Amino acid sequence: MAVLVVVLLPEPGHQYRLVFANSSQVVEGGTVRIGGTQVGTIKKLDLTKNDQAELTVSVSGEFAPLRKGATAVVRTQGQAGVASRYIDISPGSGLAEPLADDATIPVEQTTSQVELDQLFAAFDGRTREGLQKTIGGFAQWYAGREAEGQASAKQFPRAVRALTGFAEEVNAQSADFERLVKTSSRAMNALASEQGRITSLVSNAGRTVEALGEDTQALTTAITDLPPALRQGSTALAALRPALGDLRRLVDASDEPSRELVPFLRELRPVVNDAVPVFQQLRTVVDRPGAGNDLLDGLRDLPPLERSTRTAFPAGTKALKTSTPMLSFIRPYAPDLMAWFRSFGQAAANYDGNGHYLSAMPVFDAFRFEDDAEGGKLTQKPPAERGKGDGLTTGNLKRCPGASTSRLPDGSNAFVDQGDLANADCDPTQIPGGK
Repeated sequence: MAVLVVVLLPEPGHQYRLVFANSSQVVEGGTVRIGGTQVGTIKKLDLTKNDQAELTVSVSGEFAPLRKGATAVVRTQGQAGVASRYIDISPGSGLAEPLADDATIPVEQTTSQVELDQLFAAFDGRTREGLQKTIGGFAQWYAGREAEGQASAKQFPRAVRALTGFAEEVNAQSADFERLVKTSSRAMNALASEQGRITSLVSNAGRTVEALGEDTQALTTAITDLPPALRQGSTALAALRPALGDLRRLVDASDEPSRELVPFLRELRPVVNDAVPVFQQLRTVVDRPGAGNDLLDGLRDLPPLERSTRTAFPAGTKALKTSTPMLSFIRPYAPDLMAWFRSFGQAAANYDGNGHYLSAMPVFDAFRFEDDAEGGKLTQKPPAERGKGDGLTTGNLKRCPGASTSRLPDGSNAFVDQGDLANADCDPTQIPGGK
Protein backbone atom coordinates (compact mmCIF):
# COMPACT_ATOMS: atom_id res chain seq x y z
CA MET A 1 0.00 0.00 0.00
CA ALA A 2 1.41 3.41 -0.99
CA VAL A 3 1.91 5.99 1.76
CA LEU A 4 1.40 9.64 0.96
CA VAL A 5 3.81 12.24 2.44
CA VAL A 6 2.58 15.83 2.26
CA VAL A 7 5.17 18.61 2.59
CA LEU A 8 3.71 21.96 3.61
CA LEU A 9 5.61 24.98 2.37
CA PRO A 10 4.71 28.10 4.29
CA GLU A 11 5.04 31.43 2.64
CA PRO A 12 7.58 32.74 2.40
CA GLY A 13 9.67 29.88 3.77
CA HIS A 14 7.72 27.43 6.03
CA GLN A 15 7.25 23.97 4.56
CA TYR A 16 6.34 20.57 5.97
CA ARG A 17 6.34 17.00 4.78
CA LEU A 18 3.28 14.81 5.43
CA VAL A 19 3.47 11.03 5.06
CA PHE A 20 0.21 9.23 4.01
CA ALA A 21 -0.58 5.56 3.47
CA ASN A 22 -1.55 6.45 -0.12
CA SER A 23 -1.83 9.62 -2.18
CA SER A 24 -5.67 9.41 -2.40
CA GLN A 25 -5.52 11.02 -5.90
CA VAL A 26 -4.14 14.38 -4.68
CA VAL A 27 -2.07 16.28 -7.25
CA GLU A 28 0.66 18.88 -7.22
CA GLY A 29 -0.81 22.34 -6.87
CA GLY A 30 -3.68 20.97 -4.79
CA THR A 31 -5.16 22.98 -1.94
CA VAL A 32 -4.04 22.89 1.70
CA ARG A 33 -6.59 24.13 4.24
CA ILE A 34 -6.81 24.82 7.96
CA GLY A 35 -10.32 25.21 9.37
CA GLY A 36 -11.74 25.55 5.85
CA THR A 37 -9.37 28.37 4.89
CA GLN A 38 -6.78 27.86 2.19
CA VAL A 39 -3.31 28.30 3.73
CA GLY A 40 -1.06 26.81 1.09
CA THR A 41 -0.62 24.34 -1.75
CA ILE A 42 0.84 20.93 -2.44
CA LYS A 43 4.32 21.52 -3.86
CA LYS A 44 5.63 18.04 -4.48
CA LEU A 45 4.67 14.31 -4.36
CA ASP A 46 7.24 11.57 -3.70
CA LEU A 47 7.40 7.94 -2.51
CA THR A 48 9.21 6.91 0.63
CA LYS A 49 11.33 3.78 0.91
CA ASN A 50 8.26 2.01 2.33
CA ASP A 51 6.19 2.96 -0.75
CA GLN A 52 4.25 5.52 1.21
CA ALA A 53 3.20 8.88 -0.25
CA GLU A 54 5.20 11.92 0.90
CA LEU A 55 3.62 15.32 0.17
CA THR A 56 5.60 18.57 0.47
CA VAL A 57 3.18 21.41 1.27
CA SER A 58 3.45 25.10 2.09
CA VAL A 59 1.76 26.92 4.97
CA SER A 60 1.61 30.69 4.70
CA GLY A 61 1.83 33.62 7.04
CA GLU A 62 -0.26 33.69 10.18
CA PHE A 63 -1.02 29.91 10.10
CA ALA A 64 2.63 28.92 10.54
CA PRO A 65 4.33 27.36 12.30
CA LEU A 66 2.51 24.07 12.87
CA ARG A 67 2.92 22.55 16.29
CA LYS A 68 3.72 19.17 17.71
CA GLY A 69 0.67 16.89 17.52
CA ALA A 70 -0.60 18.37 14.23
CA THR A 71 -2.64 15.99 12.04
CA ALA A 72 -3.66 15.94 8.38
CA VAL A 73 -6.58 14.35 6.49
CA VAL A 74 -7.20 13.97 2.75
CA ARG A 75 -10.74 15.22 2.05
CA THR A 76 -13.01 15.56 -0.98
CA GLN A 77 -14.46 18.88 -2.11
CA GLY A 78 -17.61 18.90 -4.22
CA GLN A 79 -18.41 15.99 -6.52
CA ALA A 80 -15.83 13.33 -7.16
CA GLY A 81 -13.47 14.17 -9.99
CA VAL A 82 -9.84 14.68 -10.95
CA ALA A 83 -7.96 17.03 -8.58
CA SER A 84 -10.97 17.31 -6.26
CA ARG A 85 -9.02 16.28 -3.15
CA TYR A 86 -7.39 18.66 -0.67
CA ILE A 87 -5.37 18.41 2.56
CA ASP A 88 -7.12 19.45 5.76
CA ILE A 89 -4.60 20.23 8.57
CA SER A 90 -5.23 20.50 12.29
CA PRO A 91 -2.24 22.64 13.40
CA GLY A 92 -2.11 21.36 16.98
CA SER A 93 -2.45 23.05 20.34
CA GLY A 94 -1.05 26.55 20.69
CA LEU A 95 0.69 25.45 23.89
CA ALA A 96 2.56 22.67 22.12
CA GLU A 97 6.13 22.96 20.85
CA PRO A 98 6.33 24.41 17.29
CA LEU A 99 7.58 22.21 14.49
CA ALA A 100 10.77 23.14 12.71
CA ASP A 101 10.74 24.11 9.08
CA ASP A 102 10.70 21.02 6.79
CA ALA A 103 9.53 18.82 9.72
CA THR A 104 7.79 15.54 8.95
CA ILE A 105 4.32 14.61 10.19
CA PRO A 106 4.40 10.78 10.30
CA VAL A 107 1.81 8.40 8.82
CA GLU A 108 0.40 7.68 12.29
CA GLN A 109 -0.92 11.30 12.38
CA THR A 110 -2.39 11.36 8.85
CA THR A 111 -5.50 9.82 7.32
CA SER A 112 -5.87 8.90 3.65
CA GLN A 113 -9.14 8.94 1.71
CA VAL A 114 -10.86 5.56 1.45
CA GLU A 115 -11.66 4.91 -2.19
CA LEU A 116 -14.81 3.12 -3.28
CA ASP A 117 -12.80 0.57 -5.23
CA GLN A 118 -10.88 -0.24 -2.03
CA LEU A 119 -14.19 -1.02 -0.34
CA PHE A 120 -15.25 -3.36 -3.11
CA ALA A 121 -11.76 -4.88 -3.28
CA ALA A 122 -12.28 -6.06 0.30
CA PHE A 123 -14.91 -8.51 -1.00
CA ASP A 124 -14.06 -11.68 -2.90
CA GLY A 125 -15.46 -12.41 -6.34
CA ARG A 126 -18.48 -14.42 -5.13
CA THR A 127 -19.41 -11.72 -2.60
CA ARG A 128 -19.22 -8.96 -5.22
CA GLU A 129 -21.33 -11.04 -7.58
CA GLY A 130 -23.90 -11.62 -4.84
CA LEU A 131 -23.95 -7.88 -4.03
CA GLN A 132 -24.55 -7.07 -7.69
CA LYS A 133 -27.44 -9.51 -7.84
CA THR A 134 -28.83 -8.08 -4.59
CA ILE A 135 -28.77 -4.54 -5.97
CA GLY A 136 -30.34 -5.83 -9.19
CA GLY A 137 -33.01 -7.59 -7.16
CA PHE A 138 -33.82 -4.35 -5.31
CA ALA A 139 -34.12 -2.62 -8.67
CA GLN A 140 -36.63 -5.22 -9.85
CA TRP A 141 -38.39 -5.03 -6.51
CA TYR A 142 -38.93 -1.25 -6.70
CA ALA A 143 -39.69 -1.22 -10.43
CA GLY A 144 -43.09 0.42 -10.87
CA ARG A 145 -43.24 1.34 -7.16
CA GLU A 146 -41.54 4.72 -7.30
CA ALA A 147 -44.45 6.40 -5.52
CA GLU A 148 -44.22 4.02 -2.60
CA GLY A 149 -40.46 4.58 -2.46
CA GLN A 150 -40.95 8.36 -2.35
CA ALA A 151 -43.49 7.96 0.46
CA SER A 152 -40.96 5.88 2.38
CA ALA A 153 -38.27 8.50 1.81
CA LYS A 154 -40.53 11.17 3.28
CA GLN A 155 -40.67 9.14 6.48
CA PHE A 156 -36.88 8.96 6.66
CA PRO A 157 -36.47 12.24 8.66
CA ARG A 158 -38.85 10.91 11.29
CA ALA A 159 -36.81 7.75 11.46
CA VAL A 160 -33.64 9.84 11.92
CA ARG A 161 -35.27 11.82 14.71
CA ALA A 162 -36.38 8.58 16.37
CA LEU A 163 -32.84 7.25 16.01
CA THR A 164 -31.52 10.47 17.59
CA GLY A 165 -33.83 9.96 20.55
CA PHE A 166 -32.64 6.40 20.81
CA ALA A 167 -29.02 7.57 20.79
CA GLU A 168 -29.79 10.04 23.59
CA GLU A 169 -31.34 7.23 25.62
CA VAL A 170 -28.27 5.08 25.01
CA ASN A 171 -26.03 7.96 26.07
CA ALA A 172 -28.06 8.38 29.28
CA GLN A 173 -27.45 4.70 29.98
CA SER A 174 -23.74 4.76 29.28
CA ALA A 175 -22.89 2.18 31.97
CA ASP A 176 -25.38 -0.30 30.54
CA PHE A 177 -24.17 0.50 27.05
CA GLU A 178 -20.59 -0.14 28.14
CA ARG A 179 -21.59 -3.56 29.42
CA LEU A 180 -23.37 -4.13 26.10
CA VAL A 181 -20.21 -3.21 24.21
CA LYS A 182 -18.09 -5.55 26.34
CA THR A 183 -20.60 -8.36 25.86
CA SER A 184 -20.67 -7.66 22.13
CA SER A 185 -16.87 -7.77 22.10
CA ARG A 186 -16.89 -11.22 23.65
CA ALA A 187 -19.54 -12.27 21.17
CA MET A 188 -17.38 -10.98 18.30
CA ASN A 189 -14.41 -12.95 19.63
CA ALA A 190 -16.58 -16.07 19.73
CA LEU A 191 -17.70 -15.36 16.17
CA ALA A 192 -14.09 -14.88 15.10
CA SER A 193 -13.26 -18.34 16.40
CA GLU A 194 -16.01 -19.72 14.14
CA GLN A 195 -14.76 -18.03 10.98
CA GLY A 196 -15.25 -21.08 8.79
CA ARG A 197 -18.86 -21.57 9.79
CA ILE A 198 -19.63 -17.86 9.41
CA THR A 199 -18.13 -17.96 5.92
CA SER A 200 -20.42 -20.86 5.07
CA LEU A 201 -23.34 -18.92 6.55
CA VAL A 202 -22.55 -15.89 4.39
CA SER A 203 -22.24 -18.11 1.32
CA ASN A 204 -25.56 -19.74 2.06
CA ALA A 205 -27.10 -16.31 2.64
CA GLY A 206 -25.76 -15.23 -0.75
CA ARG A 207 -27.38 -18.23 -2.41
CA THR A 208 -30.60 -17.45 -0.52
CA VAL A 209 -30.58 -13.85 -1.73
CA GLU A 210 -29.86 -15.09 -5.24
CA ALA A 211 -32.84 -17.45 -5.05
CA LEU A 212 -35.03 -14.61 -3.74
CA GLY A 213 -33.88 -12.42 -6.60
CA GLU A 214 -34.85 -15.12 -9.10
CA ASP A 215 -38.31 -15.47 -7.54
CA THR A 216 -39.37 -11.85 -7.12
CA GLN A 217 -42.99 -12.69 -7.85
CA ALA A 218 -43.28 -14.98 -4.81
CA LEU A 219 -41.46 -12.43 -2.64
CA THR A 220 -43.78 -9.66 -3.83
CA THR A 221 -46.81 -11.81 -3.07
CA ALA A 222 -45.48 -12.57 0.42
CA ILE A 223 -44.86 -8.88 1.15
CA THR A 224 -48.33 -8.00 -0.17
CA ASP A 225 -49.98 -10.63 2.02
CA LEU A 226 -48.00 -9.69 5.12
CA PRO A 227 -50.02 -6.60 6.24
CA PRO A 228 -53.41 -8.42 6.17
CA ALA A 229 -51.81 -11.31 8.07
CA LEU A 230 -50.46 -8.92 10.70
CA ARG A 231 -53.87 -7.26 11.02
CA GLN A 232 -55.52 -10.64 11.50
CA GLY A 233 -52.87 -11.56 14.05
CA SER A 234 -53.56 -8.34 15.96
CA THR A 235 -57.27 -9.12 15.93
CA ALA A 236 -56.60 -12.65 17.20
CA LEU A 237 -54.36 -11.37 20.00
CA ALA A 238 -56.99 -8.79 20.99
CA ALA A 239 -59.60 -11.54 21.14
CA LEU A 240 -57.22 -13.64 23.24
CA ARG A 241 -56.68 -10.86 25.78
CA PRO A 242 -59.84 -11.63 27.88
CA ALA A 243 -58.68 -15.22 28.23
CA LEU A 244 -55.46 -14.09 29.91
CA GLY A 245 -57.36 -13.28 33.11
CA ASP A 246 -58.85 -16.77 33.18
CA LEU A 247 -55.43 -18.22 32.47
CA ARG A 248 -53.92 -16.22 35.34
CA ARG A 249 -56.60 -17.55 37.71
CA LEU A 250 -55.92 -21.07 36.44
CA VAL A 251 -52.21 -20.65 37.15
CA ASP A 252 -52.93 -19.30 40.63
CA ALA A 253 -55.29 -22.17 41.38
CA SER A 254 -52.73 -24.69 40.08
CA ASP A 255 -49.95 -23.37 42.30
CA GLU A 256 -50.74 -25.45 45.40
CA PRO A 257 -51.53 -28.72 43.52
CA SER A 258 -48.35 -28.33 41.52
CA ARG A 259 -46.31 -28.24 44.74
CA GLU A 260 -47.85 -31.54 45.79
CA LEU A 261 -47.09 -32.90 42.34
CA VAL A 262 -43.33 -32.58 42.85
CA PRO A 263 -42.99 -35.50 45.36
CA PHE A 264 -45.20 -37.63 43.15
CA LEU A 265 -43.03 -36.95 40.10
CA ARG A 266 -39.91 -37.68 42.18
CA GLU A 267 -41.32 -41.11 43.08
CA LEU A 268 -42.54 -41.64 39.53
CA ARG A 269 -39.08 -41.16 38.04
CA PRO A 270 -37.70 -44.67 38.93
CA VAL A 271 -40.91 -46.22 37.64
CA VAL A 272 -40.49 -44.39 34.33
CA ASN A 273 -36.81 -45.38 34.15
CA ASP A 274 -37.72 -49.04 34.71
CA ALA A 275 -40.48 -48.78 32.11
CA VAL A 276 -38.10 -47.70 29.35
CA PRO A 277 -37.03 -51.28 28.41
CA VAL A 278 -40.67 -52.37 28.53
CA PHE A 279 -41.70 -49.69 26.07
CA GLN A 280 -38.71 -50.53 23.88
CA GLN A 281 -39.85 -54.15 23.73
CA LEU A 282 -43.44 -53.01 23.22
CA ARG A 283 -42.29 -50.99 20.27
CA THR A 284 -40.83 -54.10 18.62
CA VAL A 285 -44.19 -55.81 19.15
CA VAL A 286 -46.12 -52.89 17.70
CA ASP A 287 -43.81 -51.89 14.85
CA ARG A 288 -40.95 -53.97 13.45
CA PRO A 289 -39.16 -53.75 10.10
CA GLY A 290 -40.65 -56.04 7.50
CA ALA A 291 -44.13 -57.09 6.49
CA GLY A 292 -46.67 -59.12 8.46
CA ASN A 293 -44.64 -59.39 11.68
CA ASP A 294 -46.07 -56.86 14.14
CA LEU A 295 -49.27 -55.55 15.65
CA LEU A 296 -49.66 -52.71 13.16
CA ASP A 297 -49.51 -55.16 10.25
CA GLY A 298 -52.10 -57.29 12.03
CA LEU A 299 -54.41 -54.31 12.45
CA ARG A 300 -53.98 -53.44 8.78
CA ASP A 301 -54.92 -57.01 7.81
CA LEU A 302 -57.98 -57.17 10.09
CA PRO A 303 -60.37 -55.16 7.85
CA PRO A 304 -59.80 -57.38 4.76
CA LEU A 305 -60.02 -60.46 6.99
CA GLU A 306 -63.28 -59.19 8.48
CA ARG A 307 -64.71 -58.65 5.00
CA SER A 308 -63.66 -62.18 4.02
CA THR A 309 -65.09 -63.80 7.13
CA ARG A 310 -68.28 -61.77 7.12
CA THR A 311 -69.93 -64.47 4.98
CA ALA A 312 -67.58 -67.39 5.69
CA PHE A 313 -68.05 -67.44 9.47
CA PRO A 314 -71.89 -67.54 9.42
CA ALA A 315 -71.77 -70.34 6.84
CA GLY A 316 -69.17 -72.20 8.91
CA THR A 317 -71.24 -71.73 12.07
CA LYS A 318 -74.31 -73.10 10.31
CA ALA A 319 -72.33 -76.07 8.96
CA LEU A 320 -70.98 -76.87 12.46
CA LYS A 321 -74.45 -76.68 13.95
CA THR A 322 -75.76 -78.98 11.20
CA SER A 323 -72.88 -81.47 11.57
CA THR A 324 -73.04 -81.60 15.38
CA PRO A 325 -75.65 -84.41 15.48
CA MET A 326 -73.64 -86.42 12.94
CA LEU A 327 -70.43 -85.96 14.88
CA SER A 328 -72.19 -86.87 18.12
CA PHE A 329 -73.52 -90.05 16.47
CA ILE A 330 -70.20 -91.18 14.98
CA ARG A 331 -67.99 -90.25 17.91
CA PRO A 332 -68.57 -93.43 19.96
CA TYR A 333 -67.80 -95.58 16.89
CA ALA A 334 -64.26 -94.16 16.56
CA PRO A 335 -62.58 -97.23 18.22
CA ASP A 336 -64.48 -99.63 15.91
CA LEU A 337 -63.53 -97.61 12.86
CA MET A 338 -59.88 -97.44 13.84
CA ALA A 339 -59.82 -101.17 14.66
CA TRP A 340 -61.23 -101.91 11.20
CA PHE A 341 -58.63 -99.72 9.53
CA ARG A 342 -55.86 -101.39 11.54
CA SER A 343 -56.95 -104.99 11.01
CA PHE A 344 -58.01 -104.60 7.42
CA GLY A 345 -54.87 -102.68 6.60
CA GLN A 346 -52.60 -105.31 8.16
CA ALA A 347 -54.37 -108.12 6.33
CA ALA A 348 -54.47 -106.36 3.01
CA ALA A 349 -50.98 -104.87 3.06
CA ASN A 350 -48.76 -107.85 4.02
CA TYR A 351 -47.89 -110.44 1.39
CA ASP A 352 -45.64 -113.43 0.78
CA GLY A 353 -44.64 -115.52 -2.24
CA ASN A 354 -48.27 -116.39 -2.93
CA GLY A 355 -49.33 -112.73 -2.92
CA HIS A 356 -51.26 -110.66 -0.36
CA TYR A 357 -52.51 -112.40 2.75
CA LEU A 358 -56.03 -111.11 2.19
CA SER A 359 -57.02 -112.90 -0.95
CA ALA A 360 -60.34 -114.54 -0.10
CA MET A 361 -64.03 -113.96 -0.40
CA PRO A 362 -65.89 -113.77 2.93
CA VAL A 363 -68.20 -116.73 3.52
CA PHE A 364 -70.53 -116.43 6.51
CA ASP A 365 -71.28 -119.39 8.81
CA ALA A 366 -68.84 -121.70 6.97
CA PHE A 367 -67.08 -122.95 10.13
CA ARG A 368 -67.98 -124.20 13.58
CA PHE A 369 -65.83 -123.90 16.64
CA GLU A 370 -65.08 -127.08 18.59
CA ASP A 371 -63.31 -127.21 21.94
CA ASP A 372 -60.53 -129.77 22.39
CA ALA A 373 -57.55 -130.34 24.64
CA GLU A 374 -55.51 -127.80 22.70
CA GLY A 375 -58.02 -124.98 23.23
CA GLY A 376 -60.33 -125.39 20.28
CA LYS A 377 -60.32 -125.43 16.51
CA LEU A 378 -62.44 -124.42 13.53
CA THR A 379 -64.18 -127.17 11.59
CA GLN A 380 -65.61 -126.49 8.17
CA LYS A 381 -69.38 -127.03 7.81
CA PRO A 382 -70.90 -128.85 4.91
CA PRO A 383 -72.37 -126.43 2.37
CA ALA A 384 -75.88 -127.57 3.17
CA GLU A 385 -75.53 -126.47 6.81
CA ARG A 386 -74.08 -123.10 6.13
CA GLY A 387 -76.26 -120.11 6.97
CA LYS A 388 -78.44 -122.12 9.34
CA GLY A 389 -76.45 -121.72 12.52
CA ASP A 390 -77.54 -119.61 15.47
CA GLY A 391 -74.52 -117.30 15.11
CA LEU A 392 -75.47 -115.92 11.69
CA THR A 393 -78.12 -113.27 11.53
CA THR A 394 -79.09 -110.57 9.04
CA GLY A 395 -80.53 -107.06 9.33
CA ASN A 396 -78.04 -105.96 12.01
CA LEU A 397 -78.15 -102.27 11.01
CA LYS A 398 -78.35 -100.69 14.48
CA ARG A 399 -75.24 -101.94 16.19
CA CYS A 400 -74.00 -100.03 19.23
CA PRO A 401 -70.38 -98.94 19.74
CA GLY A 402 -68.10 -101.89 20.53
CA ALA A 403 -70.47 -104.40 18.88
CA SER A 404 -67.99 -105.45 16.21
CA THR A 405 -66.93 -108.44 18.34
CA SER A 406 -68.78 -111.00 20.45
CA ARG A 407 -69.90 -109.95 23.89
CA LEU A 408 -66.98 -109.71 26.27
CA PRO A 409 -67.08 -111.57 29.60
CA ASP A 410 -67.26 -108.32 31.59
CA GLY A 411 -70.26 -107.14 29.56
CA SER A 412 -68.57 -103.85 28.52
CA ASN A 413 -69.85 -104.17 24.97
CA ALA A 414 -71.94 -103.14 23.35
CA PHE A 415 -71.41 -99.62 24.75
CA VAL A 416 -74.56 -97.83 25.78
CA ASP A 417 -74.31 -94.41 27.41
CA GLN A 418 -76.88 -92.16 28.98
CA GLY A 419 -74.85 -88.93 28.45
CA ASP A 420 -73.51 -87.05 25.46
CA LEU A 421 -72.44 -90.28 23.74
CA ALA A 422 -75.88 -91.88 24.03
CA ASN A 423 -77.35 -93.30 20.82
CA ALA A 424 -81.06 -94.01 21.07
CA ASP A 425 -81.06 -95.70 17.65
CA CYS A 426 -78.58 -98.50 18.47
CA ASP A 427 -79.58 -102.00 19.56
CA PRO A 428 -77.18 -103.55 22.14
CA THR A 429 -78.34 -107.07 21.20
CA GLN A 430 -76.90 -106.79 17.68
CA ILE A 431 -73.48 -108.33 18.35
CA PRO A 432 -71.80 -111.36 16.81
CA GLY A 433 -73.43 -114.45 18.32
CA GLY A 434 -76.50 -112.52 19.47
CA LYS A 435 -77.22 -112.26 23.19
